[in-house]
Amino acid sequence: MLDRRLNRLIFATLLLPGLALGDNCSTSGTDASCGESSGKSGALFRFAGTEFHEYDLDIRVREQLHELASKYYEGRQLLLDNAVWQIYLAREAERQKKTPEQVARGLIVLEQPTEEVMRSFYEANKAQIPSPYEQVKGEIAQYLLQQRVVQERSKLIASIKKEGQYTLLIAKPQPPVATIDTEGFPSKGSMLAPVEVVEFADYQCPHCKTAAEIVQHLEKKYGDKVRFVFMDFPINRSGISLKVAEGAVCADQQGKFWAYHYGAFESQTSLSADSPKSLASKIGLDTERFSNCLAGTEAGSKVAKSKAEAVRLGLDSTPTFFVNGIRLIAESNLEKELSDAIDRSLRESGS
Repeated sequence: MLDRRLNRLIFATLLLPGLALGDNCSTSGTDASCGESSGKSGALFRFAGTEFHEYDLDIRVREQLHELASKYYEGRQLLLDNAVWQIYLAREAERQKKTPEQVARGLIVLEQPTEEVMRSFYEANKAQIPSPYEQVKGEIAQYLLQQRVVQERSKLIASIKKEGQYTLLIAKPQPPVATIDTEGFPSKGSMLAPVEVVEFADYQCPHCKTAAEIVQHLEKKYGDKVRFVFMDFPINRSGISLKVAEGAVCADQQGKFWAYHYGAFESQTSLSADSPKSLASKIGLDTERFSNCLAGTEAGSKVAKSKAEAVRLGLDSTPTFFVNGIRLIAESNLEKELSDAIDRSLRESGS
């Protein structure tokens, strides 16, 4: 019984004829493929007699187009992996004087999952499994076998691609580069640095406090190779972030932005409407000049300009980083992912 089940699993998984990707993209007729330009000029569409290219569009639209193109690219990769697998099976079948099915059978040796493994899986997923263990035991075994086949097949394809000196020749979609107006905003690092990191943050955002610490680490790591720019995006509804941000502008006027900036994050849990003046006093600012600045319109205008830039870029959360104009999508480890993005930009610049 197990042998027949394994054979069916191997045929179902190893001998896949193709992978369904949906019907949103077409290469037939006059339809253009997803992620590829239509028209000889590379324009995406014509409106009112004018051709529009991707770089003519709003950055938010360009990022969404890139996301769609990336999904299409990943789908093509899966299809091409399967094509390589089919080619390999056909060549091995000819070499070994066997059928592709016979070659596939010999590639993976599977064993029935143990009782311990199956019960552990059941306990871990019990909330999603409405039936008692004994009733679903067989289905769990089949599922675990299928997962094992998929894993082994992926390893085999990776090995085959390596042995065959596989090179993927389709172009990977490149992320859009945003033009950010950073003029006049506080920065650290050389103006001639090959990499510019722009951060949009809110002083009451806990993740922004962590980000501030990470930026300090990276400043030491990269030195003059990276220029770090800070821009305010006060989105906390309390209004305190806005007041603290305006205070940072006034501190910047006295050359002590960073002392104020890091002081604000250090006292994040106790920030209030009175915090700007207490921070100013703590770092030794001219308090009268600072108060006059807060009472004026310049600080508010500068913070509003920064916030407007964030809105124009389509931002809706903090912290958000751009590395040489490319938005960083951090998923789990901000310091590592930001460092990787900086390293990638340094390599691209030849630095």
